Amino acid sequence: MERSILFPALLAATLAQAQDINGYRYWYDDAVSAAVTTTVAATPELVLNSALPTGSLAPGFHRFSMQARDTDGKWSVPYTTWFTRSSTTVNGYRYWLNDDPATVVTGTLSAAGTVDLNSAVAMGSLTRHYNLVTIQFRESDGLFSPPITKAFVRGTGEVNGYEYWIDDAIADRITNAISPAGVADLIADLPVPTTEGDHVFTIRFSSVKGTWSVPLSSTFNYVVGIEELPGISDLLLFPNPATDQLGLRLTSDASRTLQLDVLDVAGQQVLALDAWAVQGSGWRNWDISGLTRGTYLLRISAEHGSSNIRFIKQ
Repeated sequence: MERSILFPALLAATLAQAQDINGYRYWYDDAVSAAVTTTVAATPELVLNSALPTGSLAPGFHRFSMQARDTDGKWSVPYTTWFTRSSTTVNGYRYWLNDDPATVVTGTLSAAGTVDLNSAVAMGSLTRHYNLVTIQFRESDGLFSPPITKAFVRGTGEVNGYEYWIDDAIADRITNAISPAGVADLIADLPVPTTEGDHVFTIRFSSVKGTWSVPLSSTFNYVVGIEELPGISDLLLFPNPATDQLGLRLTSDASRTLQLDVLDVAGQQVLALDAWAVQGSGWRNWDISGLTRGTYLLRISAEHGSSNIRFIKQ
């Protein structure tokens, strides 16, 4: 907890008729009548990185809500999150397992300290399957932060396989074997979805003891074909949002060289990717770890045209 509260927010509005954002408003603790409204220059995406005033709030838990306004005067669905307002420093923590308060463990912590739950949590009494850990941080005035809960799996032995599925089609999942040090090249193996648009990919890993890891999910984009790129079809951008690596798979009906670039939302080039000579079905991965978080466009250019696919860098 800090003396001022920083609310970085990325509001990518996809409002009716793709209107630009020209304002936003925020309020605390459901007091909509006290909302503060700010007008901004019209933009397709609004990024806020500023400290919002909290000096009038009492110490303790509070709710922060925000909406974006489009150029038609319509407001987006409210985004609400919890935070703790305090002028003190962190001096401790507590955590417990599987929603059981009898397992609570407390400890002290410096303001700049970290808690390594991997070494702190006693695993011996846990099942070799899904478990939950919940942690709160304590300030010098005795208040605790909102609880943060994460799922994990107790060590179950070496990995020996994995399975994945698209959207909710668990019955159609694909299962493969893998060694403990193996790598699954999923962008090459992903089945082509039957519908164009956004899809959810979910994967989990099995162990030699017969247990499964926590499922990991990510979204990706699938495009059947692009009018501006004749001869290019079955484009699959994975994952989206992306972190360090961005993958693209497509099919070309002839030998051609594609130029790929990353643009910001204003259309300015921020990263030039390698040219790609492709024929038939192919896939590539690019390192995008140097990009800051935000929304970008992947521009694919061929001899007779180009097209942009939107993606998010986390």
